[in-house]
Amino acid sequence: MARLHKGIKFGSFFSIDPTEKSELAVISHAHSDHLRSHIKLIGTPPTVDLARLHYKKFEGVTREYHQKFEIGPASIELAPAGHMLGSAQVIIDWHGERIVYTGDFKLEENYTCPGAAIHSCDVLLIDTTYGMPYYKFPPLSECREKLLEFVTKNIAAEITPVILAYSFGKAQEAMMILKNEGVEMDVYAKAFEAAQIYKAHNIAIDNVFLLNEKPKPGRAVILPPGAFRHVNPRGWGRFRTCFLSGWTLGKKYGSRGGNGYGIPFSDHASFDDIVRYVETARPKRVYTLFGPPDIAEYLNRIGFKAEAVNLDSGNFISRKSAGNMDLFL
Repeated sequence: MARLHKGIKFGSFFSIDPTEKSELAVISHAHSDHLRSHIKLIGTPPTVDLARLHYKKFEGVTREYHQKFEIGPASIELAPAGHMLGSAQVIIDWHGERIVYTGDFKLEENYTCPGAAIHSCDVLLIDTTYGMPYYKFPPLSECREKLLEFVTKNIAAEITPVILAYSFGKAQEAMMILKNEGVEMDVYAKAFEAAQIYKAHNIAIDNVFLLNEKPKPGRAVILPPGAFRHVNPRGWGRFRTCFLSGWTLGKKYGSRGGNGYGIPFSDHASFDDIVRYVETARPKRVYTLFGPPDIAEYLNRIGFKAEAVNLDSGNFISRKSAGNMDLFL
């Protein structure tokens, strides 16, 4: 039996993105909210390498994209997810049904990873982080121009531009954009360590330096959101922050981005792309994860059998549903 409870569990054989320590875990990507200190971890080569920045003691098994492998009765394939370097959708053939878990995904290609393809399936477990209609993101090219404008104008005015970007994924996207324009960057330690792994996997990041007590004049700074709890900017002189996140389109953004300036540069699918994935994949059943229950209700209205589910508890969170979630036998 496959069920949702502290991850996606396929009997006693393996789990996908389990939220508790597991004997055998297939991991979609290396963000900390999708990782635990597992005994054995299967992921793409970049995911396994990046996971070691979080945890040291695990057995890492790598699988390339589209390299099929078997665990028990399951045939499994990892496919690009477009979220960050190494991120993967997990495609499982299990007792005559095809299940697709998108993990965090994005259809548009980024600077450091290919975009996600849409996979037809019987059962779809889909990331709906931005599952509200007002999350309509501009193309990456537009975000790039806004970021370059922010950085170059502030450097010209002798103001340090500080880019708030998550240490794994978004930070390296910013690094690629800025290095291509010859901008040098002082980078927070965790993001700097991750950049070295990106370079080892042939992502040509350079012009980056480890941030010490204060940045060098004329350089941009890359920090994760919330880093000012650990970094003291006294002595930096004048600086301005820019938050790179899809959340900047939301109503609560005012409390998120330092001085409130942000660019809606997302590494997740927009609302429209979530719907496009479902309409193209044509699954018999849809389970929405990580987002608001509203998206499941919308998918039901347009003709799909959809439920919003909590990946950790396995409980339905759709307004008209309740109870634990067994997917199928």
